[in-house]
Amino acid sequence: DDASDDSTGGLAVAAGARVVRVEKRHIAAVRNAGAAATESEFLIFVDADTVVPSETLRMLLATVEDGAAIAGPRVEMPGVKSMISRIWTGSLLFLLGLAGVLPGCCLVLRRSAFDAVGGFDEQWFASEEVWFVRAVRDLGRGPAVRIDAPVLTSPRKANAVGPVRLIWQTLSIGLAGPRRWRRRTRLGFWYER
Repeated sequence: DDASDDSTGGLAVAAGARVVRVEKRHIAAVRNAGAAATESEFLIFVDADTVVPSETLRMLLATVEDGAAIAGPRVEMPGVKSMISRIWTGSLLFLLGLAGVLPGCCLVLRRSAFDAVGGFDEQWFASEEVWFVRAVRDLGRGPAVRIDAPVLTSPRKANAVGPVRLIWQTLSIGLAGPRRWRRRTRLGFWYER
């Protein structure tokens, strides 16, 4: 729970989870803190606004057990209100999938692979999952696999900013390149509430 001001942590506790409270407002650092709080053989990273159907989780775990270095699902974002935003987010998710980018909202891997790469590189405030997946894949312990099973992620941010700002933010962040992703400034899409 990275300094959330909603009931996410309480809901997780009520469902039987142990919640690790971190006050960093830094996605990579919080994922590393979560991994440090467990000794499990498998690590499953899921964003608070993402729902993982049980069958998808079973398939992700089976994919890693069968030799993949890391596995991620197909991302769906139901409930995007604006037609333009729906087309934009759908196109981005499709293109990222074609490019082999695994979604940071849900990743499954063995702890040994996580430890071998030193966790998520905390120099990144955005795109940390891209660099992490690349590092895990480059270990040579198996492929990075995107399975054709869905997770559902929240359209909250897409709906909150509207289509013009959504397109502007994603284009400006993407075109600015990696140097910009090392600073939280102007990465409001991930860090604004």
